[in-house]
Amino acid sequence: MGDDVDRPRESVHSAKVHAHISHAVIATYAADAAGEVDGVHALLGGHFGSLDRRTDPERAAKAVRVTSRGDGIALDVHLLVEWRASIPDVAAGVDGAVRAYLSSMVDLDDVDVTVHVDGLAPAAAGAA
Repeated sequence: MGDDVDRPRESVHSAKVHAHISHAVIATYAADAAGEVDGVHALLGGHFGSLDRRTDPERAAKAVRVTSRGDGIALDVHLLVEWRASIPDVAAGVDGAVRAYLSSMVDLDDVDVTVHVDGLAPAAAGAA
């Protein structure tokens, strides 16, 4: 194949850190930020089922799909929401937390975040 073939990018250039940041690193940062939001029970990754980022951060990052978009990136974040949490509030919190974290860590400001609520965590025993 020639050099003129358009291949998908697997990294994004960050002027702040003067380097290319891999999509895997961006996914890990986004997963960390999303997991800190109140109301997020767990992150979901592919066929792996529910993931707790505290016990397996590499697998939790698989809950975030990163794609290049022009000079920025698009993220799809998959998660389970805590029982009785406000889904719109959790989604807005994840969006804001991910954007703020990526901006502060790697100076990425052109970020589209789509939050996919793939389910609700079961109610705790005795919850009405």
